[in-house]
This record gives sequence, structure tokens and C-alpha cells, in this order.
Amino acid sequence: MEASATSTPNDSCTSQPTDTGHMGVFDSHVHMPSTVSASLMISKMDEAGVSVSNLYADSQHALEAMSRYPGRFITFADTPDSPQPSAWLTQGQAFVTSAEGQLRTGKYYGIGEANLRLSDKNGNVSTPDINVQADTPIWLQLVDLSARYHVPISFHFVPEDATANAAFEMMLNHNKDATLIWCHLGFNSMTLNSTALNDYLLRYPKLYFDTAGIQNMQSPPPQFNSNWALLANQSDNGKLNGEWKRFFETWNSRFLFGTDAGGGGNGLERWLNYAGNTSDGAPSDAVGHWKSLFSSLEHNAARNILSGNARALFLKERRQPYNYLVSSGGKCYPVSVSSNSSISGLAFDQGTRTFTFTAADSIGTAGSATITIPATILNGSFTARVDGRSIQIKDTSNATHTIISLEYAGGIRLITLGG
Repeated sequence: MEASATSTPNDSCTSQPTDTGHMGVFDSHVHMPSTVSASLMISKMDEAGVSVSNLYADSQHALEAMSRYPGRFITFADTPDSPQPSAWLTQGQAFVTSAEGQLRTGKYYGIGEANLRLSDKNGNVSTPDINVQADTPIWLQLVDLSARYHVPISFHFVPEDATANAAFEMMLNHNKDATLIWCHLGFNSMTLNSTALNDYLLRYPKLYFDTAGIQNMQSPPPQFNSNWALLANQSDNGKLNGEWKRFFETWNSRFLFGTDAGGGGNGLERWLNYAGNTSDGAPSDAVGHWKSLFSSLEHNAARNILSGNARALFLKERRQPYNYLVSSGGKCYPVSVSSNSSISGLAFDQGTRTFTFTAADSIGTAGSATITIPATILNGSFTARVDGRSIQIKDTSNATHTIISLEYAGGIRLITLGG
């Protein structure tokens, strides 16, 4: 919705549904198996309204697709699998040197997706299909490359084993400047747990999650007793479950949309059903299911997850401000919040002339926000509180707007602004 004052009735400021059907989409996680051509992927992306995809593929095929369709694909320095141990690990130092050479060209936007722990196929956690200890020196060197070249590194890791988990924590703490993408909302074949994910987000400020594969692509929704069923409330027409709605909105700047199209043994079928229902071998309309699910989110959160975060992380685009409409005197007025924090839940109380919103960052970090408010609804002297405690602010005003800047400690904070 455009940020301009209107004479619309009060409730229209907050009651508009989120139109994800017309939002831009950046798919952060797709694959290109030998059975799928670049032209097929582009055709399906166009049908689904996906502008760009991060293509996990071998270097030759990925670069060919990028050259043939400029601006439609990005790719990472590939970490190829093979029967244990993985090919990238077997190559050792030679692979680290090769990956760094690829990053130097500027053609690669990250490293991965590396399978550190994968046990989906045989279902036996004691003998996973792939098991690379996350504190393996070669892997830690790749993590260091992420920090050195300011690109993300992505991985598949299922936290199902105490020894593997301890090594994983060591990796997460290894280089604070590395940007990490934990694929498949982290848990993948395990039951999703928002409390555990919240803990990781609070502790690791440069950790992101992607949503790839959580539709459980092997069988169609609603898939009762699946992770998709946890997210989608089947008693409420498949809308996003209230717990997960709050979670995604609270941490909306830390999630990347991904489908995992092309992955698994039914890679072709996943692409065929990317935007429709062409094959019986995969769930239908993979992108559409996610768009429908995220239409339950507040529009800023949906926009960030579907495209904004990926554009900021991969393409280094400037983050868009959080834009809201608030009601005052029977009219709607635009309010914006510029911040690298996850901002959510902005509300305005006409009676007390008070704004409230939530800002989420990792503990140990410092967050900041700049709020632009029309002078018509709030002007003069201001106070600010973080979790009920008064803080200092900087503010400037002109005939049309007041701009307030403030800082706060990391964590999940309730911000209150008043005149």
C-alpha cells in the first residue's frame, strides 16, 4: 500500500490482508539435476512469479544458466557430495584453494549447500548417509572464506546427535564475521521447534535460516504429523499457525524463502510442480503454497522473507524500511522504521499518542532504529522506553515529519515512543 495519507475509515489502516500473490519472490534454494534444463527452470519461475533463484549446481552448469538468463540466477561455490566422505572434504586443502579462487572472480555469491549431517534416506541417526563433523578444519577454513569475502556459507545439518551437535556449536562460534545459512529451517527431518530456533537466533547474530524443503516435498500437503502441518493450521484453512506467525514476524529479517526445487530423488517432479500440478511425483504448486501460508504475516515480514532478505544478503541491496499505516482522526498516515533489526507489531494508540513496536536482535549486539512519523499525528517533545526503561533519543522535526533515532541492546525488545 502506498505511504500516503488518506481519508479511509480507521479500520482500513490495519485490516488489509497481505497480498503475497503480487509480491516479488527470490527463491534462495533450488537445484539443477541432470534431468532439468535452464529453460524449464525459467519457465517455471515465470509461472510462479519468481524473479531470481539461488542455483545450487556444479559450476559449469550454473554459470551457463547465469550467462543465458542474466539476472535470473545466482550461484554459490559448489560443495559436491559423493559417498562418504564428501568430495569437497576428500579434496582437502585443494578444495579450499579452489573455492577461494572462485570467490575471487566475483561470479559466486556464497559457498554451499554443504551436507554436514544428512540422515533423511535411511532414517537411522546412528549411521547417517553423510556425517561431516562441523568443526572439521577444512570446513572451518571455508567458514573463514565466508568472513573474508563477505558472502554467506550454507549447510544442511540435522541436530539429532549430541556429539555432532557439540561440534556444530563450535563451528557456529568459530568466526563471528562469517554469515551462516542453516538450510531447511535447521531441523528438516526432525520435528520443528520454534523455541530451539529462537535460541539460535538470539545467540548468533549472523545466522539465517531458509525454508527449503519444509513443504515435505515427497508427498502432498496437508501431510498430517509433518513439519508442514505444524506450520499450516489445518483447522483454519491451512493458515499459518499462531505460534509460527508470531515467530516469523518477530524474526522476519533472518529468514530466506526457499523451495528446494530440483533436490532429492524427485528433482524433476519438484520443478514440474513448482507453480502448478503437472506431476504426481511431488506436491503441487510449491511456491503458491508458501505464498498462501505467508499471506497470514504482516506485509513487511512477508516481503522480507519472500525477497527482501535475500536481496540484501546476496545482492547487497539496501534494506527497505518497514512501512505501516496508522489511524488518527479518521485518516490513515504512513509511518516508517529503518533498521537492520527485525521490526514487528507497530501500533499507535490515539488516546495516549503512543507508538509501540518490537525489535529483535541477537543478545550481545546493539540495535538501532530510525522512525519517521508525520508531524500531524505526533509533534513536540518525545520520550522513548525500551522494555519500560527510559532511553535517550535523537529527534528532528520539520513542518511535515518528525524523525526519531534510538539505540537498544540486543534481544527481543518492546519499544515505546510518546509525545
